[in-house]
Amino acid sequence: MRKKNVLILGVSGQDGSYLAHYLVNKKYKVIGVSRKNRNISNHIKLGIRKKIVIKNFNYNDYDKMKSVIIKNNINQIYFLSGQPKPSLSDENILETLYSNIIPVYNIIDIIINHKKDIKFFNSSSCEIFKISNKKMDETSEKEPNSIYALSKLVSFEMVKFFREKFSLNICSGILFHHDSVLRDKNYVIQKIIKNVIKIKKDDKKKLMLGDVEISRDWGWAPEYVKVMFKILNQKKVDDYIIATGKTISLKSILNKVFKLNNLNWKNHVTTNKKFFRKYDSKIRKANASKIKKDLGWEAKNCVDDVLKNLINKRLF
Repeated sequence: MRKKNVLILGVSGQDGSYLAHYLVNKKYKVIGVSRKNRNISNHIKLGIRKKIVIKNFNYNDYDKMKSVIIKNNINQIYFLSGQPKPSLSDENILETLYSNIIPVYNIIDIIINHKKDIKFFNSSSCEIFKISNKKMDETSEKEPNSIYALSKLVSFEMVKFFREKFSLNICSGILFHHDSVLRDKNYVIQKIIKNVIKIKKDDKKKLMLGDVEISRDWGWAPEYVKVMFKILNQKKVDDYIIATGKTISLKSILNKVFKLNNLNWKNHVTTNKKFFRKYDSKIRKANASKIKKDLGWEAKNCVDDVLKNLINKRLF
């Protein structure tokens, strides 16, 4: 029986940690690549610290990447890393471009020249689409409005180009917003929940936010990583939007979280334009019908489930 060996780039992050947990339970040998000195607390929380192998090296190091892939007879690769924040991308243009484009190209080149049977999943972003009030599907117009979005679009198009030119098993998942208890605490929903706890103890405390009128499609990370695997292991790979298909405003999320704690958010939240993000669109809507039609997948957790999971600190 052929050994199942997987390489995850970005293994210490939210998605990488959950995917590693999922694949370990499916009896895959998981080798993860992480930047030096990255936090391994996610692996400890998930009980997989001693069940995966961690390699620390620069993702842009072609020779090191090739060596790890060949020596470990890797069958599948997931790129879930890079510079993840649009708000920081203009401050670190070269880092963003190098982090989100070069590793993807290197992996594709290694596949073409050394191991064409490898399957490769690239994590893309809804930020690649042109801002619109309409629901976005896989064919919607692409128009990046930040360096981050540009880098994600380049890697997305690169995967598509080489898949079609060389008949490779490589694809991208276009991810809309998704959360979990492993998400960085500076992300907005985590920030809201953390501060509501403080406000319950001291009702004089205030939470300062940026634009609360934005609307997003919010999903649950543990189920998103499962469909990444499903996308990559179908007979003919393709690119898919991964989303719930339901959009909700940040104002509504505030109302839900505060209401669950018997509080009125309007009494405790202030907005400040200095926290408004330069490249934030007012709304991001997803049409996730293609993945449902082709793979029979649809998100089971709506935003209410996500919020309850986060408040109750559920891992899954």
